Amino acid sequence: MQDLSERYYAAITGDARRVLLRAVIDIIDPDIVYGSVHSESAASCSRPDQLHDKVMELSPPYATLERNRWLLDGSFAVVPDRAADIDGEIGYVSQELSGEDGTFSPAQYVELQFSGVTILQACSVYFPGDDWDGVPDTFTVEVLQGGTAYETKTVSENHEQHISLTGFTVNNPDAIRITVTKWSLPGRRMRVPEIVPGIYEIWDNDIIASFGVTQQVNFSCLALPYGTCTLSMDNLDRRFEPRNKAGLFQSIEERQGVDVSIGVEEADGSPIYQHVGVFYQFSGGWKTGDNGLTMQWDLVDIIGLLADRQYLAPDTLPTTLGGWIASLVGQLGTNFAGRYTVDPNFADLPLTADKSSVSDRSCGEILLMACMATGTFPRAAAETGHLAVEPYWYQGTKITLDNLESYPVIRANNDLAAIIFTLADGSGTQYVVSGNSTASSQTVQVDNPFLHTQAEALTAARLILSTYGGNQIETTGRGNPASELGDVDTVWLNESSATTGRRMYQTFAFSDGVMQGCQSTLLQADGSFLFEERVVITEGGSWTAPAGVTQLRLILVGGGTGGTSGADGTWDSAGADGVDGSGGHVWAATVGINPQQTFQVSIGQGGVEGQPGTATTFGQYSSAEGQEYPYGYTDIASGDSFARTGVKAPLSGSGDGGAKGLGGIKGNRHRETETSSDGTIHSYMVVDNYPGEGEPGTAGVSGCVVIYWDKEAET
Repeated sequence: MQDLSERYYAAITGDARRVLLRAVIDIIDPDIVYGSVHSESAASCSRPDQLHDKVMELSPPYATLERNRWLLDGSFAVVPDRAADIDGEIGYVSQELSGEDGTFSPAQYVELQFSGVTILQACSVYFPGDDWDGVPDTFTVEVLQGGTAYETKTVSENHEQHISLTGFTVNNPDAIRITVTKWSLPGRRMRVPEIVPGIYEIWDNDIIASFGVTQQVNFSCLALPYGTCTLSMDNLDRRFEPRNKAGLFQSIEERQGVDVSIGVEEADGSPIYQHVGVFYQFSGGWKTGDNGLTMQWDLVDIIGLLADRQYLAPDTLPTTLGGWIASLVGQLGTNFAGRYTVDPNFADLPLTADKSSVSDRSCGEILLMACMATGTFPRAAAETGHLAVEPYWYQGTKITLDNLESYPVIRANNDLAAIIFTLADGSGTQYVVSGNSTASSQTVQVDNPFLHTQAEALTAARLILSTYGGNQIETTGRGNPASELGDVDTVWLNESSATTGRRMYQTFAFSDGVMQGCQSTLLQADGSFLFEERVVITEGGSWTAPAGVTQLRLILVGGGTGGTSGADGTWDSAGADGVDGSGGHVWAATVGINPQQTFQVSIGQGGVEGQPGTATTFGQYSSAEGQEYPYGYTDIASGDSFARTGVKAPLSGSGDGGAKGLGGIKGNRHRETETSSDGTIHSYMVVDNYPGEGEPGTAGVSGCVVIYWDKEAET
């Protein structure tokens, strides 16, 4: 959950509320690279590096000896000796002062140079906003390419703090120059806080016609959903008309960001805003409607930008989680470098892969696999819009009935039969880990280039399976923008009871001036793989549940099939190998039981050559209701493997199938001749080796019952 002030929480959950929207529209080429700043005369305190930091106001005011500018009310700060020590916003400041009539002699200019911009159709210049600083009275704005001005606008008798230029098109521009000939006050330095090569505007409820945000995450890292934002705005002036060559449509490019906040008014009418996220333009993410009177943008978060983007592997691959995340975000361009955070306890975890195994993958795939291998999950941070890679946390907020439109709905969460890993061990070894229910129809395949061993795969599997089983809680209500994906929230189910769940999905819907119908889904997995007490039964008899236990996690493993014998070899051919015996059937589930219930246990026996084993039963439950696993069944909690196919030396109680017998070798012989003393030639056969006998197959072995229960239930 984002840092939440008491004032904001009280306002957003209040009986009556007015919700506010704010969207910062950033239509600046995402690949822009800012260069040098040239000027006529820069003061020692000037900070030209702040000309493109998206801060438009000068704050705090710094004291100078310009005429009548230093108010002696304690509000002005003293300028540090070094410009680098200035903490506030000062922007560009000229050395020269305006004359008695405000005229600069010579005229003062500042030029912001840049590269990487394909087309420019708008630019903005910001001047000081305080009366004591004044504004330029007469000035010129030029858009240059190669030293030539292809767009020029001269303004006289200006009183505005902000001016925008539109209605032009300059291809491959490389500089914007502002030249001031006259200031509005005498004895003043030229001040320019910001130069914007594009559009940087703040839209509110007056411009935004409708608005919707969807945020979602998959904690198992088996899929990569991402956040979206639909923003419909008033286009009455047709600034974004695709058919208008002088409009701004051509300036809309992929990866341009829109910073979205949802606010609420306090009782005194003052607004408080909470960030919802930063969403970006992407291919085909716009459309017009109402004959161009409105324009709708369909935006995605930073994970959406990465999802389908091809990963261009560097010459030297990263070797840590933090390194991989930095590499992935860097694929979006220079200006995206640093737009990520990795939990410091996980950033240095080793993470290696072969170049061939990642070169044909998307950035989204690699992101998922990296998180899966390190026990983290990816999300777009609401506060910054940056990619955040973190472990689970256990904080959240509460969802009360008075902020819901209806009672919460609880539905079953998905089950999973098994996870089949293909290990990155050079041999493509397959490793099967049990799911939370063999009755499930869902089995997933995981080909993760960062998982090299069975131990690494088992660790990943435990995290994956923590998200299966149990329930999902769905709510519809007024919405709280401070909630984030991953929060563990308390939800009131009725007037007297509540439960908790981890937030995995949420929406914010705003139309006709009202935010309502906001949906959320909380994951309440049953954690069946986390039962703390365990017993393995390998002999028949009875078993009684401990006092207080009401739920068991059962794994029933039947006897394995015996491998068949290999065929005898002949003089004509080698004997065919036999057939590996399959492991016994495995059935697993979490079941409810009666207090101290007693169960009769029968252990399935292994089959002899080519014969199937018998079923294992536990009360009314039977392994015969389960299924075979060609690569074996791994118990997620213990890491033990059962019911493997074709084991040369199977262990009793494992349900392993026996190995096949090898076929006998082919008999070989050849003819030789011998000449006797009288010249007679004799011919005879010489045996090199006789046909071999086929090897017998290995018998299958008996199965077992594995029982888990939670000792915390024994109270």
